Amino acid sequence: LIIAAVFNLVAGLTWLGGGALTQGVSTGMSQVATQMEKESGSQMTAEQKAQMEKFQDEVGGSGIGFMAFGVFLLVSVGILIAGAVFLFQNKKAQFIMIAGGIAVLAEVLGSLMSSFGVTNIIGLVGGVMAILAAKSMGTGPAPEPAE
Repeated sequence: LIIAAVFNLVAGLTWLGGGALTQGVSTGMSQVATQMEKESGSQMTAEQKAQMEKFQDEVGGSGIGFMAFGVFLLVSVGILIAGAVFLFQNKKAQFIMIAGGIAVLAEVLGSLMSSFGVTNIIGLVGGVMAILAAKSMGTGPAPEPAE
């Protein structure tokens, strides 16, 4: 879970930055078009304006989606680290299962939004192993305290 959290931290910052950049490009396109109209003295046709607005809506919408996924990944970092700590302490099995589920969900969403890679495999394996470890908690006798 800790390795998945580190990957999600890097990926979350990347998705957040990429979404902000995409959103900025969308906003900047209208400013460039307005400036070009002023400099050339000619107006864009209604068809050109419609195409520009359609492009801005598509790009702007995807930028917001990228940023939302980046925020989800950043929130998952804290949950995954907390889940790993509880796993080391052998406590709170339900929370560990939730953390494992979030790790799996993050990898599935990430592979749907971009592509499936080695880092996705690590996150999936970590999430599944956390869920399995949490399910096995409390099934055996409690260990003797160390002196």
